[in-house]
Amino acid sequence: MYGVIDFSKVDTTPGARSAFAPPEGFEGSYRTFMRKRWKTDRGVRQHVGMVAGYLKKKFPTEFLGPYAKEAREIAVALNQDDEKDAKGKRR
Repeated sequence: MYGVIDFSKVDTTPGARSAFAPPEGFEGSYRTFMRKRWKTDRGVRQHVGMVAGYLKKKFPTEFLGPYAKEAREIAVALNQDDEKDAKGKRR
């Protein structure tokens, strides 16, 4: 999964080489899958954080695959959490 990463393209297709992609044959809750990966994989946290930064700066970012909508929502939510932290309303 790691190497040169194009953060402007987020592929959620199971088996794709992306921090946002579940394994091939995945069945289940995508959000639960991503929460677990967020907690256990520093590379996933970095990748998701970079994509969130792209969205915040309004860089062109394309989400592909069956979980595209959920992946975008996760990245957007990360930005909203950062804004709450900056205002002292969280933690």
